[in-house]
Amino acid sequence: MKDLVYLSRAFVEFGPFTKKEILDFQKRGILSSADYLRSDGSDSWLHYEEWLTIVPITEPKLVKKPVAAKEAAAPAKAPAKKAKKAA
Repeated sequence: MKDLVYLSRAFVEFGPFTKKEILDFQKRGILSSADYLRSDGSDSWLHYEEWLTIVPITEPKLVKKPVAAKEAAAPAKAPAKKAKKAA
């Protein structure tokens, strides 16, 4: 499996994690200022903030489909008037 990342905190290695999981950790405030990361197969540890700036995150991009213009709606019919009863 590619794009795996290891986390080092207080000289203890955790992982592997996916890049998406690391981004989620960062968004949720789980990463601390003392954390270091390395990509699978690399021996170089980088501070997590530096790692986030130089490692490309390859996630599928969502492609928005163009919204078709709505057809002009037919004008609403006026409510039928109640017939008055002849007195």
